[in-house]
Formats: sequence, structure tokens, C-alpha cells
Amino acid sequence: MAVYLVSYKLDQKNLETRDHNSLVAALKKYDDSCRIFDNQWFVCSEGTADDIHEDLARYLHKDDYIFIIEMGDNYRGWMPDNVVDWLKENS
Repeated sequence: MAVYLVSYKLDQKNLETRDHNSLVAALKKYDDSCRIFDNQWFVCSEGTADDIHEDLARYLHKDDYIFIIEMGDNYRGWMPDNVVDWLKENS
């Protein structure tokens, strides 16, 4: 199972007319997931980045942005302890 980073930016002018919670609920349905920052998540999936995009695209507006990338072993950063612990358990 691979760990993917999912980053998104929702179009501000359409935000008040949409349910952002449905996107969050979809991210939480993955085998395992961890919210990193407001609009960034790690998710575990047997699928590909394309599969994840297909799944999440239905919750996005045409002016939203999304970026999905498979994590590798070469990363560096400073994150909350719960995120570091999650990465250690799932990588």
C-alpha cells in the first residue's frame, strides 16, 4: 500500500455554495488518512494517483486545484507529532 500526499485549493468565490465536508469525508474513507494542514492530507491506497483523483474529482469545482503525489523515502520537514507518528506507521 502506498502513501499519497493530497493537496488542494478550493476556489474561494464558490466556497459558500458548496459542501467542503463531503471532500473531507471522502479523504477520511481511505484505508488510512491523516490531515496534515487545512488542505493537505496523507492517504494510504492500493490505487494510483489517477484512481485517487478520479475518486475525489466529484467533490471539486472546475476552478479548484488538486495535486496528488506518491510519497517516497526521501522527504524532510517539520510537522506536528501526530503526523510524524502517522508517517512512521504507514511508510
